[in-house]
This record gives sequence, structure tokens and C-alpha cells, in this order.
Amino acid sequence: MVISSLVVETTPDTTQQVAGELAGIDGVEVHEINGYKAVVTIEADTLDDSHAIASTFITLKGVIGVSLVYANFEDDPTVQQATVR
Repeated sequence: MVISSLVVETTPDTTQQVAGELAGIDGVEVHEINGYKAVVTIEADTLDDSHAIASTFITLKGVIGVSLVYANFEDDPTVQQATVR
């Protein structure tokens, strides 16, 4: 399981709408809204899956930036397969 934390920055008038849309994405949890920023986590099976989910954030109307804060991928089986040879 890969767990990532991100801050999603929005235009001030779209923050609540964006937070609702983010919460509707499978594997995404919105933890806090602070001003025009939302703190979210993504739980996914692999780094690639996590990246694919996070990449959809910028397509939401009102999102102006996405910043990765933390990623734990030690349990990602695709990473472990790549390092064992």
C-alpha cells in the first residue's frame, strides 16, 4: 500500500466544490480545508496508481496547484520487484 499526502491549492471560490470532488475519488480522503487549500491523502496499491490518481486533481475546475508533501511506498510490490535482481 502506498500512502501519499498532498496539498491541493484552489481558487478561493471553488475550494468547497473541489474538496467535495476530491472526496469522491476512490482512495482519496480530504482531511482539512485551510483557506483555499485542501490537505488530502491517497491510498493506492502502487506508486503508479498513486501518481495516476494525483494527476487527475489538476483537471478539476478550480485547482491551481498540487504539492506532494509525503509518500510512503515501502510496501509497493512493484518497487520491491525492481530492486530484487
